[in-house]
Amino acid sequence: MLRSILFILALLLVVNSHSQITLTSSSFPASGDTIRMSQASDPGLDFVSTGANFNWDFSTLVANSQFLKEYNPIGFASILIFTTYGPLASTPYRASYFNTTQDLPLDQLSQFLPVTLSDLNQYTKSTNDSITSIGYSISVNGQGVPFKSDTIETRYKFPLNFNDQHYSRGYSYIDLNPIVDIKYKQYRQRHTTVDGWGSLTTPKGTFQVLRIKHDINEIDSIYQTFFGAGAWFGTPQIVRTEYEWFGLNNTEWLLKVVTTNNNITSIEYQEDYLGLDAGISTTDFQFNVYPNPTTDFIYFDSEIAVNSAQLIDAQGATLANFTEEELINQRIDISNYTAGYYLLKLNNSQSTKIIKIVKN
Repeated sequence: MLRSILFILALLLVVNSHSQITLTSSSFPASGDTIRMSQASDPGLDFVSTGANFNWDFSTLVANSQFLKEYNPIGFASILIFTTYGPLASTPYRASYFNTTQDLPLDQLSQFLPVTLSDLNQYTKSTNDSITSIGYSISVNGQGVPFKSDTIETRYKFPLNFNDQHYSRGYSYIDLNPIVDIKYKQYRQRHTTVDGWGSLTTPKGTFQVLRIKHDINEIDSIYQTFFGAGAWFGTPQIVRTEYEWFGLNNTEWLLKVVTTNNNITSIEYQEDYLGLDAGISTTDFQFNVYPNPTTDFIYFDSEIAVNSAQLIDAQGATLANFTEEELINQRIDISNYTAGYYLLKLNNSQSTKIIKIVKN
């Protein structure tokens, strides 16, 4: 009898360890999160095959570079951007965070312009039922300028389960007048399918995942007056497929493979620090903050002096700034703030650390 019970329990454990998962917004990024990503070139692996109870083994991926992906609070943006995407913006455009993107060809445009375009950022709104792309900002001669999307594209709809599908489209119109006479239109259509579930193995480990496939068609148009009379001209149609593997509570996709016009153009996956990016200092991870949660004081330890700090609320607004002199005792008083979660940004001469703290 005892053997039978143990056998049944063992079977249940095996079944549960390979059961389908359901993804909610809690498995996706939030403001202040950071994820270290490795990048690899095409190793000839099969990224297309999928299905139910599938085993994807990509343990042989070898990183050739790394970067730190940051989900920046809106409080870190300029005043103009803050008013466009911050807590006082209209509801659909209240961004949860922003991060850098390469969705627009700034490098090509800048070659013909009398101004410098840089720092293209995408703004994202995250709620319990969806994640949407609400617009961009571009730095024009060092000044951040926001451009809201006229049609808001939905990237994910929650909850996500195997065989779920959704369709969305996005339209963004960027007009750089009166700074320079150039306009840019971006029109995207997105078909998303949860086309697989099972286990994923990467250099970081093995995870239970859902596989999400995005089929994206994009048509862009540019208006310019540099070569004769002003005219619109279309760029070649972009046909992109994005394959993403998501696990529970991993903040972001564990692996993402992008193909453009049937060629693999990007392979990125979560991995521990390998020392492959000289621009990312290991001092990013040498802060210790405690206690967390707390009721009154936050203490921190650091091998390098902290030059300044900011306390930011859940909407991205900066509540307080602290100078180096105020931080000598390595203590920050939050006793006068209401209960909830906040972001603490600590800065030294080499790096920045953003930590989510909870006030009881």
